[in-house]
Amino acid sequence: MNLQNGDAVVFNGPKLPLEKKRFPLYEDIGDYDAIVETTLATVCGSDVHTWLGHRPFPTPCILGHEMVGKIIAIGNNLKTDFNGEKLGMGDKVVWSMTVGCGECFFCKKELPQKCTKMFKYGHVKSDEKPHFTGGFAKYVHLKKGSYIFKVSSELSDEEVAPLMCAGSTIISGLDYAEFQECDYVVIQGCGALGMYACAFSKQLGAKKVIAIDIMNERLKMAKQFGADVTINAKESKEKVLDEIMTITNNRGVDVVIEVTGEPSVINQGLKMIRVGGTYILLGAIYPNNHATIDSSDIITKCLKIVGMHNYNPKHLKTAIELVLKTKEKYPYKKLVGPNFEFSARGLEDAFKSLDSKQSLRPAINPN
Repeated sequence: MNLQNGDAVVFNGPKLPLEKKRFPLYEDIGDYDAIVETTLATVCGSDVHTWLGHRPFPTPCILGHEMVGKIIAIGNNLKTDFNGEKLGMGDKVVWSMTVGCGECFFCKKELPQKCTKMFKYGHVKSDEKPHFTGGFAKYVHLKKGSYIFKVSSELSDEEVAPLMCAGSTIISGLDYAEFQECDYVVIQGCGALGMYACAFSKQLGAKKVIAIDIMNERLKMAKQFGADVTINAKESKEKVLDEIMTITNNRGVDVVIEVTGEPSVINQGLKMIRVGGTYILLGAIYPNNHATIDSSDIITKCLKIVGMHNYNPKHLKTAIELVLKTKEKYPYKKLVGPNFEFSARGLEDAFKSLDSKQSLRPAINPN
């Protein structure tokens, strides 16, 4: 194995310049490790929140946890992927963003993303070996215990990379909420997660999907991802609830999925849910995102509230399978882009593009 050093863009802390650095790529990988050459990495909203200093974070760090690549080195005992398919050199793969120990209380409760010894790609210090642990780098070193998925040649990099966070998070929320066929689903927010929520809830049995956002361009795109009705909350702020009640004959919707990241929408979401309905909270996850709610809406309407952060590897499996099945129906590739230069300036521009809502999933191609 003759591997070279590789470049990465390093986050040194909020308000500090990003830095392109070169790291050694170690050849002595473990028997169950692999090294992947990154072919595409997409920017998640949490990358931007980290860059802006909205949450504590280890530094220096190579950010990026939505990526895809091809295997260029593989441990002697790493033979198959999560599905039991044979793995080998050159295979196109994605993997779960977290690695659990499999033994702690939370792993045994099928919440490996909350493992007490959890490792998380794009969330660890890069000044320690093996360095390459985030997506904004030429390589990613996959450690033992990573849940790897061999990707069908029918899926493009753009269709796969965002599933490592955005797509799988939606599947996770739907699964833990025990989502099933129903009449009405509301999606609060039409960013990348909202588009996946539209498509996946529609595909899994929602008869009518109602998408809410403040940007007409995104609402128009939501129609391409399965939304039957769209509502601009900015143009009809006081009328959103009235419109929902008119659509549902005053019953309310079965499920609301919050993916705005804005806690201010939660009260409105609670009011539009029918008696016995479900609220899935996925977006407002950052520290100090406080919301004052009327608890009577929850109690008197017998509501079920589900909060979910990240996902179990089985949800990545489902997301990949669902996208493969519906890729001709929903334009998943449209979620990704534009592509930015693999440099400190390029990544900063990508962050700014997402933060200013000019894009849904800007991308970096490190190779």
